Amino acid sequence: MLPGKNNLIGVDIGSYSVKVVSLVGAEGSYTLAGAALFRLPSEGGEAAPVTPPFLSGILQAKRIKGRRAAALMNGPSLIFKHLKLPIMPEKDLKEAVRWEVRKDLAIAVSPTDLILDYMSAAKAAKPGDNTVSIVAFAAVRSDVERTIALFRDAGLELRVLEVVPSALLFSFNINNAWEPGVNYAMLDIGETKSTLAIFKDKRLSFTREIGMGGADFTKCLASGLGKPEEDAEDYKIAFGLIAEDNDEDKAKKLLTQAVERLCTEVQRSFDYFQAQFREGSVAKLFISGGSSRLKGIEAVISRMIAVPIFKDDPLRSIQIPKAFDRTELAEIAPCLTVAVGLAARKS
Repeated sequence: MLPGKNNLIGVDIGSYSVKVVSLVGAEGSYTLAGAALFRLPSEGGEAAPVTPPFLSGILQAKRIKGRRAAALMNGPSLIFKHLKLPIMPEKDLKEAVRWEVRKDLAIAVSPTDLILDYMSAAKAAKPGDNTVSIVAFAAVRSDVERTIALFRDAGLELRVLEVVPSALLFSFNINNAWEPGVNYAMLDIGETKSTLAIFKDKRLSFTREIGMGGADFTKCLASGLGKPEEDAEDYKIAFGLIAEDNDEDKAKKLLTQAVERLCTEVQRSFDYFQAQFREGSVAKLFISGGSSRLKGIEAVISRMIAVPIFKDDPLRSIQIPKAFDRTELAEIAPCLTVAVGLAARKS
């Protein structure tokens, strides 16, 4: 099955694995055409960088057809920034956003070397309020050009560059019914960081990167048990937060403490969102990403955060052909949320 004329291959390159999703059809009638999750090879204990042959090899191995792709804008220079600016013409607003973002960069960057995009975080200004809320995303041009070159050399045409929060929004949109005025949140728990995004009325209202992820869970476990990180990683995947006997109780406590620290940062973000933006509480929290598969993690998050918790399945509204192994897809589905959002993005 070949991708349609306007469909893109969603490619999520993380620090632990590469996730690829191909969809055909349109919103409301998507069919899965391809899905893949490949762990990055290790070099000296660290994940090796993705190369063009590795990326093209994934597509060939899973027989994912097509050349047009959507990927994540990433790199060390990537920043998110919330802004509140006076209402102004679109041209002036773009320059104002660019100026505000440049002030936050750790290095001096000329206007032409900054790749920037933004979206409105408020449906409309409140009566008497002549400002608009903006969520801005920016990266240095050289980081973006490296991503473009990677895809070009892998034989792909990179049509769209997105950031994790907007990809989460696109994935959420095709899988959920929106209730007017209700705040929903998604927490994508990656290997080295987690991304929190809050949505309302089909818009991104708030986002924050939290510098904690699966690698921190593993390091906490390895340090507390005095084991190599490779052994701690194997244990984490096998048992997670579920202790089956007394020998495993210490490991459970260590992992629980690590997850609780992440929950504390999420709760602080919720509190800040309500106080700073004068919004209501979050009604539901969906968790995704590789570390959302940790056994027992939902119970810990539910105990720490008084919000209904759901493990995200980004394929639940997508038709799955019989040729796919549904058991395998169910296992990797929480890892595919960002890639599904990218694949649902139109060029």
